[in-house]
Formats: sequence, structure tokens, C-alpha cells
Amino acid sequence: TEKILQVIVDETGTINVGRDTVGSDNLAKYIQERLFKSFMGTGQMQSRIKFSKANNDVPDMVVEVVLKEIQEGQKRALRQLCLQKYENLFENIDTRKQDKLKKQFPVLFQTDYQ
Repeated sequence: TEKILQVIVDETGTINVGRDTVGSDNLAKYIQERLFKSFMGTGQMQSRIKFSKANNDVPDMVVEVVLKEIQEGQKRALRQLCLQKYENLFENIDTRKQDKLKKQFPVLFQTDYQ
């Protein structure tokens, strides 16, 4: 079964991830920690991140900020994972290892959050 990290934002900019409420300034750190803790606990991560608006009144600017924070969280989790597994940054590991990570943890490379 797919494990999905559900991110929902409302018109006031309140962000809910699962049962947690997260401020936009902490979202990247929260995403990084959720993904990495999952990896440390089970060797797996959520399959993907799903983003949605609570309703149609959410301003585009809020959506942009939230999506940037999600992407930053993914980058941070990838950096942390690579340092943990290979003691190196993603850019500096060989392409075979990069491809393996992309296959094993697609959530870290996801760009479409629908």
C-alpha cells in the first residue's frame, strides 16, 4: 500500500500535514524530518506527497510558498539521506547510486503533487 504524506492548506495559510498543523516557515523542516524519520525507522519513506487546497479561496501566493517549502523539505531529506548512507552529497555520488535512490525513494524527486 502507498503511504502518502497529505499536505492541505487553507485560505488563512494554515497548513495541515496528516494530523499536524505546521507553520509555513517550518514546513520544509517538518517534511525533511517526517521523511527521514520514516526512513530511519523502517528503511522506507512515504511513496509520495499529495498537496491540496482546503477550498478555492486559497491565494496563489500561499500555494507557491507551500510548494517551495515542500521542495525544500525534499532537498533537505535527500541531503540528509545521502550523508547518512554515502557520507557524501547527492551530486557527488556516482550515477548508479543516484539512480538507485531515485527508484527507492521517488518521493524525494517528486515534482507533481496532485
